[in-house]
Amino acid sequence: MICSRAGSFACASTDILKNVKFSSEYVARALGRLGVDASDEILIAVSGGTDSLALLHAVCGLGWSFVRAVHINHGLQPQAGAWGRQVCDAAAAMGVPCEVVAVTVVRTKSGPEADARAARYRALAAYMRPREVVMTAHHANDQAETVLLRLMRGTGPAGLSGMAAIRPFGAGRLARPVLDLPKAALVAYAARHALAAVQDPSNDDRRYARNYVRHVLIPAITARWPQGLYAINRAARHARADTDLLSQYVARDVAACTAPGGALQLPALRALGSAVQGPVVRAWLAGRGGPPMSEAKVAEVLSALAVVPRSRRQVLRLGPAGALLRYRDQVVWEPGAEVAPGGPVREVWAPPFADLALGDGRRLRALAGLGQGIAVSRIAGGPLTVATRTFGQKVFVPGRGHRDVKRLLQEMGIAPWDRPRVILICAGEVLIAVADHWVCAPWQARPDEPGLVFHIES
Repeated sequence: MICSRAGSFACASTDILKNVKFSSEYVARALGRLGVDASDEILIAVSGGTDSLALLHAVCGLGWSFVRAVHINHGLQPQAGAWGRQVCDAAAAMGVPCEVVAVTVVRTKSGPEADARAARYRALAAYMRPREVVMTAHHANDQAETVLLRLMRGTGPAGLSGMAAIRPFGAGRLARPVLDLPKAALVAYAARHALAAVQDPSNDDRRYARNYVRHVLIPAITARWPQGLYAINRAARHARADTDLLSQYVARDVAACTAPGGALQLPALRALGSAVQGPVVRAWLAGRGGPPMSEAKVAEVLSALAVVPRSRRQVLRLGPAGALLRYRDQVVWEPGAEVAPGGPVREVWAPPFADLALGDGRRLRALAGLGQGIAVSRIAGGPLTVATRTFGQKVFVPGRGHRDVKRLLQEMGIAPWDRPRVILICAGEVLIAVADHWVCAPWQARPDEPGLVFHIES
């Protein structure tokens, strides 16, 4: 930290002053603060623009051993192929291997900018190696643009915190080491080293929201408030600090509301204050790999879950990403547009009960356990029948007579969407176990008796 004049307490980080010079040393210091060093494998995302070329060149100046580059070809411009070749040539001149990855941008209601960004990050996550650090050249101007765009969408504190300097991503991490640096510093560096950048004409099209913010709003703000760019970035850092603190408290509530199997427990959620329920649902869903939810969508979900349907089940779809499935007082997240029930199973399983493939990526195992599961002495003489249930099916349960399978699974608390995949294990016509859920009492192993535990592995 430095002060603007002697005796003054108006201090600012040297990393966001206009006269700071971008260099390899700057990158090394910035990465060190992010916990990244020469022992890490680095993948630099290079668009070919001034910013990413400057970052690539500066990282090459560090002399680190494990550095490579990738260029994402969105296929949205006629010159896209030539840009990819130009980037690879530039990287080769710096001694860095580079590949071009072509993507298909799927158009959605989110708009072309968001669609291209989503395709780009999906490609980066798929291309990176385990524990690799993906590096982008997002800078202070980009951060200010992001904060202003999110503000116009009415975002909350998490959105106003902007882009994170480092975060988990794909099989490793995503780092933005120049996030506190103004674009001008990168442009000056590129000029000093005569780096020939790609010129994408779409970057000047003010019909796109980010371009409008970049070419119209930011200049207007800085003309009136010369330090406006840095003030926006400072506000983003304050918002991130507050959000990080809040997330620690929310994480505790999420843990208290989550069942051992990962389901959201509604009684525990309802016990929280109404202002806390929304953040908890968002954080729980994010932890399950679900999509972010808007304020309106969170309110809609909470309102739906407040009603107890007669069937005690609900399916709340969150677009193509998947659905929230509620049964009784628990909610689970199922990725994908539809809940896949899996195919029917009916197999004869004979001793010594080797692992049995169930045809949907799962396998049934018989694990030995003293005093656990089915008594070996009861089933050693013959094969078992392994099957999924069928409509209207009844089974004989010793001591309880013939029972409807649907009612039996209801008693076990098995959700309707899980029932088609439940595996019934029968000896002849007698149900003796439901894999991972239940063992019929007359067949259970005594405490000192060898047994078999029927377990399904995905």
